[in-house]
Amino acid sequence: MRVRFIFCIIMIVVLSILLESTSARAAQRCFAETSQCIDGRVREFWEQNGGLLVFGLPICAQEAVSVDGSTFIAQRFERNRLELHPVNARPYEVLFGRLGADRLSQQGIDWTTYPSQGVATDCQYFSQTKQSVCGLFLRAYRQNGLQMDGMPRSAQPRIWHCSDCRCRMSMSKTLSNGQRYQVQWFERAAL
Repeated sequence: MRVRFIFCIIMIVVLSILLESTSARAAQRCFAETSQCIDGRVREFWEQNGGLLVFGLPICAQEAVSVDGSTFIAQRFERNRLELHPVNARPYEVLFGRLGADRLSQQGIDWTTYPSQGVATDCQYFSQTKQSVCGLFLRAYRQNGLQMDGMPRSAQPRIWHCSDCRCRMSMSKTLSNGQRYQVQWFERAAL
């Protein structure tokens, strides 16, 4: 009787572990192209906000990242880095990495030295940086932005978490294909 009881307890524990493992695997979404998986809140955010089209494939597993003295979990994708900031209220507990700011810094560009574009007609002005988004950039900004807080795009564009995504400046840039393009930099992305 006692042996049977112990056997039943062991079977319950083993089944619990197997079910938990199966459910964890089911919560993951893996990609053969990169042999990487996404799961948890990162997967949820990725799927709800454009997935493959917006972010691309995952290129690494979730990992601890240190930025400006803070350490948090992040996962890099082909076109951005998603960061988990659990102290922020939903939906802002997942933020884009500061890729625009990081890239400008890598190029030795100090965006704060660029003159203010000022407030202009048919532009979205950001008082925090004294820069504007205009023309085709503004159209893309308004049409393709993430709607993190349920506000209509026409009322308040929210592309790339715009509360954190201050416009830097527009500049002409030669890209890797040798062609010159007009580029609009943002703290957390570039258009």
